[in-house]
Amino acid sequence: MNVYLKFVKYAYQKYLPDLSPGFEEFANDYNIPENKHDPIVENLFWWRLAYEVKLNPSFNCFLDFVKENKRYFQKWPVLKSWFQEWRHVTPAYYYIGNRIGANAFVAVDIETEKTLEIFHPLPTFSYPKQGSITAGILLPFCDSLYFPIGEFYQFDIRTREDVARHLRHYQEQLRDEEDHYEVFMRIFSSLLKVEGRSLKNRV
Repeated sequence: MNVYLKFVKYAYQKYLPDLSPGFEEFANDYNIPENKHDPIVENLFWWRLAYEVKLNPSFNCFLDFVKENKRYFQKWPVLKSWFQEWRHVTPAYYYIGNRIGANAFVAVDIETEKTLEIFHPLPTFSYPKQGSITAGILLPFCDSLYFPIGEFYQFDIRTREDVARHLRHYQEQLRDEEDHYEVFMRIFSSLLKVEGRSLKNRV
């Protein structure tokens, strides 16, 4: 967790101040409740950094971090190899299953239908509700175990059926698109509208 905490702090300090206003504007445009702004900002932030690496290889926050912490990674070469895999991660949608022990739970990647075991790297992370649909970015840990780089965005569980139906439709409609980062954002934007309409219809 040491390298995770070091990198998160590094990335937030270096990039978040410039990007945060745009993410907050996005949240306001979609009428996201104030208590859900943080997971929106976190997911957009990590999506943006990963996407920037794909679009512009000369911008690489992951490799920059390795260079700035050269001695650390020389001491822990296994961590360097593991960390460099982070630049390949992509955001996805997950169905949340049962809790496992004190700090782990099962989730299903909705697109691939692969079952994953996920643990929380920090005690401050909130657990998504069982049965909910979430969006987030997972990092590989070991074997089939993963952890989220930031908090999941959890769609209101009352809108689960509407969100699931539209998510399947969008994934089928866009399955031949090659840019997974762009597809994620197109779907995410649409699902936020679905969530908002679904909640409004319940009032």
